[in-house]
Amino acid sequence: MGTSHRHTPGVKGEPNWGSASSAMTQIANAELKSEQLINNPPPNASKKYIEQQQRKFTKSITSGYHHAIRNLVRAAGGRTRVSNGNSRALGHSGIVVAQSFVNTFAEIASKGLSNWLKENGKGEELGKSRVSILNYLREYLQSNVVGMDDTAANEALEYILDQFEDKIDSDASNFDDVMTSTISSSDIIEIVDEFMGIYIYSHLSQNFKEKLEHEKGTSVTSTTFNEIRDLIMDDVRRGFNGHSSLNIDWTGTEGRLFIQQEFNRIIYILSGNED
Repeated sequence: MGTSHRHTPGVKGEPNWGSASSAMTQIANAELKSEQLINNPPPNASKKYIEQQQRKFTKSITSGYHHAIRNLVRAAGGRTRVSNGNSRALGHSGIVVAQSFVNTFAEIASKGLSNWLKENGKGEELGKSRVSILNYLREYLQSNVVGMDDTAANEALEYILDQFEDKIDSDASNFDDVMTSTISSSDIIEIVDEFMGIYIYSHLSQNFKEKLEHEKGTSVTSTTFNEIRDLIMDDVRRGFNGHSSLNIDWTGTEGRLFIQQEFNRIIYILSGNED
């Protein structure tokens, strides 16, 4: 049974769910036509004609991806319910995991890695290896994968932790400095935004990839989802607000509310600035 048929029963069959699925097919069709135009252009087709058609396909892909996310969110209960973490179909695990890793980063920045590890029953040996520390953080932060929402949140968390591979020295000697720098600047907000972007992308992939592979084949589907991921991350990064996080208490209510509000903003952007 395909992943598109294993979605939360309360969402499956909802009219907006069908609209989201149709939008994904629209994107795949545009990708296929774009590839065909590049590989087999019509005889005597001018460069200007090809460029015009490609712009048309690009517009269709962008519009389709916004439409898919907008209707996926609507099917899950609407932007307010999703961004507040009140929808188990979409939003709940994203909010929980985002709040968890930001809170953990803030605690490490405040207490120091060594003290934080001791409080969690881990010895000094973890403090000597970037790999062992990041692996422990994965284990510490990831919830049990029992549904699609948890899977999407954990995939987004993996993406975020992977970004620290290049920032942290192999012996983790600069771990505290990296955490302090991250939590005390706009970096942490950008990390949250990127987490949310990958989280939403993962939901699209889980729900519709197998269906598109059946309809359009593996090659077109792979190209389609790579394009969607690039568009999502481009929109997320262009939406960075540049706010400083110096005055936010990430370990308390203020931090939790900020993440909910930021998720709401990201959904608005990825939905094409529409409710």
